[in-house]
Amino acid sequence: MLIKQLSFRNRLLLTATLVLVAFLGLSAFSLNNAFKTSADKAQYQRLQNYVYSILSLIEFHNSGLVKMPSRLPEPEFSIPNSGLYAQISRDQHIFWQSPSALGRSLNLPLKTEGSLTEQVSVVTIKDEGDFITMTYDIVWENDFEQNFNFTLNIAEALSSIKQEKMGFQRSLWYWLGGTGLMLLIAQALILRWSLRPLNDVADDLNAIKSGDKKRLSKDYPAELNQLTQNINILLDHEYSRRERYKNSLADLAHSLKTPLAVLRGEFDSNTQISELRTTANEQLNRISDLVDYQLQRASTEGQSSLQAPVSLGDMISKILKSLDKVYLAKKIHHQFEIQQDIFVHADEGDMYELLGNLLDNAYKYCNKQVNILVHWQSSLLEIIIDDDGSGVPEREKHTIIKRGKRIDTEVEGHGLGLAIASDIVNAYQGSINLTESPIGGARFIIQLPKS
Repeated sequence: MLIKQLSFRNRLLLTATLVLVAFLGLSAFSLNNAFKTSADKAQYQRLQNYVYSILSLIEFHNSGLVKMPSRLPEPEFSIPNSGLYAQISRDQHIFWQSPSALGRSLNLPLKTEGSLTEQVSVVTIKDEGDFITMTYDIVWENDFEQNFNFTLNIAEALSSIKQEKMGFQRSLWYWLGGTGLMLLIAQALILRWSLRPLNDVADDLNAIKSGDKKRLSKDYPAELNQLTQNINILLDHEYSRRERYKNSLADLAHSLKTPLAVLRGEFDSNTQISELRTTANEQLNRISDLVDYQLQRASTEGQSSLQAPVSLGDMISKILKSLDKVYLAKKIHHQFEIQQDIFVHADEGDMYELLGNLLDNAYKYCNKQVNILVHWQSSLLEIIIDDDGSGVPEREKHTIIKRGKRIDTEVEGHGLGLAIASDIVNAYQGSINLTESPIGGARFIIQLPKS
């Protein structure tokens, strides 16, 4: 539970700290073992060197006695209680000891065990502690072919090597601890710098929440660009929706003034009840149409890459199948061409409303033929709807689909359906144009940008 409450930065810092501590601990363990192994090998090699140097100085007599020079090459052999001792023995009798062992009973092995000629062991010398000793057996043959078995012992105090190992351990932990502390500080600074963009995003979101900003700024690292772009799309989408609701309510209020004024005038006049009922029904129907239109206009989703893609091919096929049944008596022939099934990121209700209004308009005013072509025109999705009807008078071509045209009391026939289609196209940042069709009637060309 506590880990779940940690911030993203603290989680990374905790993880990095654990990994660093584990790495430094394993490194210390490995380096310490490597140093101990190296020190033990060096001590063993040193004892061997002492053995060979002593052997090179021994003078053997035919009687089985040995003689050593007064000065030895290693100074510590000549310093009393130096911690480095040597002795030569034969048949459990000590023939010679180094000056460093003067007056001491070393209690060193007088012979190797078994068939070994060289043996390393640890012995305890009274008042001096533990020593590592190398026991080396020597067989010497005199001029009379007599063999004499000698044993050479070299003993070195373990205290010096232990102090060396402990000193290395202290230095190792000091250095690794200091290095680890510096790395932790560096990691904390790097994490703070690396995660700064996330803090900037949080600050910008708080500014948006407080109303100081409308969108996220664009100076974020590449890894955050997709996230911030999608957030900006959502923000723009929400802002556009609020604007549509606001404008639709204003337009609705304006549009209702005229039919309400007509009703008020009829009630104030001496009109017959039948005429009053007819006028009231007409104006109430108009009010209902205006309310439906403005609600549809306000609820139009608009373009967004976050919406699930919808299939235009399936959608148009379903609409055409329904219209064929509605206008069965006209025996209309339709021709539908599409490069391939095209998917667009749009609200399914918007697309049904747009294509349904335009295709219903084509079926309503055609004679016998309706053609639909859907294809990509560069980066634009182009939908062309032709009919072979009487077409639209030249003077009305630009007014019935005029961008931003407000609906008033004169809107009839094409008015609401085409106005809704035009508003949907505008919400998706596209265009709608009306021209003369090659087959004689009207041609509607809708172009929508690729989302």
